[in-house]
Order: sequence, then structure tokens, then C-alpha cells
Amino acid sequence: MSKNRLTPSVFVVFLLLTACTIFSPSSTPPPTFTPVSLTASPTPSGPNEYITIAQLNLWFHGPGCYGGFESFNCNGKRNTGLTPLLGATYDSASADVIRQQIDWAVSYGVDAFSIEWTTPREVSGSIENILDDNFLKSPELKKMRWCIFYDLVLRLQQTPGLKVDLSRGMDFNNPDVYNTFVADFDHFAQKYFSQPQYLKIDGRPVVYVWGTWNAVGNYWDAFREARQKAAARGYDVYIVGDIIRTDHFYPKLASAYDANTNFVFFMPGTPATSKDVGEAAVKLDGALTDWEGKISTLKVDGREENVLLQPGFTPQFDNRLFQQVNGWKDVIYVPASSKDQVIAMAEVVRKHAHPVGSQGWKLIWLNTWNNWPETTTFEPTAAQGPKYPAGNYQFDFLEVIRDVFGPEVFPPSE
Repeated sequence: MSKNRLTPSVFVVFLLLTACTIFSPSSTPPPTFTPVSLTASPTPSGPNEYITIAQLNLWFHGPGCYGGFESFNCNGKRNTGLTPLLGATYDSASADVIRQQIDWAVSYGVDAFSIEWTTPREVSGSIENILDDNFLKSPELKKMRWCIFYDLVLRLQQTPGLKVDLSRGMDFNNPDVYNTFVADFDHFAQKYFSQPQYLKIDGRPVVYVWGTWNAVGNYWDAFREARQKAAARGYDVYIVGDIIRTDHFYPKLASAYDANTNFVFFMPGTPATSKDVGEAAVKLDGALTDWEGKISTLKVDGREENVLLQPGFTPQFDNRLFQQVNGWKDVIYVPASSKDQVIAMAEVVRKHAHPVGSQGWKLIWLNTWNNWPETTTFEPTAAQGPKYPAGNYQFDFLEVIRDVFGPEVFPPSE
């Protein structure tokens, strides 16, 4: 068996994130949403040294089997045990929904959203239109920053005509992988990097690349060419890679990125067997400490800067209902048994965040703001039932972000 083949636990994550984002808008109109009133105190000017970035998914389209909250076979069964405070089945394109998401974020110290990007809008089923026509046109966006969360896996899977087998890794020897990757960075540079609220480190636009921990082949040249494409349009791109794993370390892959990160608290090479988030925090601390040692003297390819660790985490993981309603067998259940466990997890990633750029920012990746089927969410829930374990936690997780990383965010921009 190839050492690049997906391990069982990692394959579950790969499968779920793939399945969760293949939706098309429902013809059923979404329910009316009444914005929630906030009583938060005024946000201090900032930001502080910790820059928290929460992954925002735009693939919720209201009620129905393609709305993101129900099973794929249209039987009407709900795929998450949590109930969003925005409404049980909200619409990501709603101006009121976007306004409230941004207001909550800045009120609790979330500095930026990383927006999952899968395909350009000319590809059927793309959600880039919601990014372009709804999110980026929100008048509230001036209060925060955003960046691309590049889901290369779904980009390859959802684009007709590409011939890619991911079962043995992300093979950059395949022209469809290599050329798509390079072309997408040119697309990002041409279309998004000049946007006023795009997150930049000393003028360098940030792009998060998900799911390349199993990259093989000629990724070295692909990254160089992608950087050149961005540079030709005037941008020195800063690339963060989800590549941390516990079973082996490839320095060449690590150095292709400016920073290395982990998406959730269990990583490729290790099963998701923790009984709860408290136990998972201890394991994550060990894994990040080990990775820090491995990259401590590593330089970014073609640059004088060191490769940095920028840790990510999720407050819990519970896909039981999602798996059940879709008829799948693999289940991951690592619940938060208390708010204190989530605080402990946040303190672990704070410990491992390293300063970058002239401002000394320490980037923390919050994964996710609103992936409801896997309950990895920071977005507030309704006040229904017990909060723990894995219940409707209400504002608890946002309070953890504010209290551990600070309430300061970017000042409003034009």
C-alpha cells in the first residue's frame, strides 16, 4: 500500500468535506430571517497580535435536500443535531444572514473569514457567484477581512472534463492537477487580491490551500509557477498549506508553503479516537510541538523567511447524524464536554502560533464558522436543550475566541 494512500480517519474527513459542499440552490424559498439584536460592547480598535480567521461556507441554500441541512436522498431528514441561531435552514446568499455573520464575528474578535472556494462561477453548481454577488457586496464587509480557502480537492472533483484520481494522493504530475492549480492562482490574483478587505500580510495576499497533505509529483514547480502568475499581476502571494500529519514529514512539501497548518485537531496519520475535546487538545499539543521541531530551520522555497506554523482547530466534531441520514458507516464523535475543554483547545493553538510579518501577527485558523453537518461550528446556535456534550452551545464558542485571543479586530475600511 502506498504511504500516500488516505488513512481511514482522514478519508472520512476527505469524504465528508467533499460531500458537504456539493449542493445546488433549492427552488424552495428560504424562511424569512429576522436579524438578531446584539448587546456586545463597542469593539476596540485593533487588531491585536492574534489574527483569528474562521472558515465560512457559502453553500447553504435554505430548506430542501440541496439546501445543505438535509440528507442527499431528499427524504427530508436533517443532517445535523445543532440548530443555528440564524434559523434552522438559512440561505448563505441572504443579505441579512451575511450582515449578522459579520456582526457576530467582529463583536467576538474574529478578524477574518476564509471563504471556501471550489470552482469559478462558469462551472455549473459553483458557489463563486454568492461570493461575488452577495458576500463581497455586503456593506458590513468593511468591518473585517477575508481570504480564499482554496479547496483544491473539490475543484478537481467538481470541474467537468478533468481526469484526476485522488486515491493515491494529490498528484501534480497529472497535467490536470498542475495546470488547474497554476491557473487558479492567476484567477485569484486577477479577480480578488485587489479587493480592499482582502487579508494581506505586509501587502502579501493570503491563500489557504486545503487537503495537500498527500501531495506527490511535481508540486515544487507548480507552486513556483503559481507564485509567478500572481507576481505577474503585482502580488507576492502568501500561501498557507493544510499539510501537517503525524506519520511522516516531507521537508520539500513543507517548504513549498510560507506557513504550515492543520485543519482539525486530528490529522492524517492518526485516528480520531479521542473521547472528547479535552483529550484531543493534549494530543494536538504533542503533534504541533513535533511539527515545530521539524520545520524550525526550514526556509520557504526561494525566500529567506522561515516556514512558520499557523495552527488551526475546531471546537468539536460530531458527524453521527450526517452519516446516519446519508447511509454511511464511518462516524467521528469527539464532542466538547464543557466550555472549559474548548478553552483548553484554544490555549493549545495560541501557544503554537508564531509571529509573521512586520506587525508580528499570529494567525489562528478557526475551522469552521459554519460547517453544520460536522458540527465544527463557532457560529451561535439556538438555546435549545443542553449545551454539552455536542449540544446547542449558543454563544459559548465565540466567547472562547474573544476571551482567549482578544476582542480586537481590524478597524473599518472603505
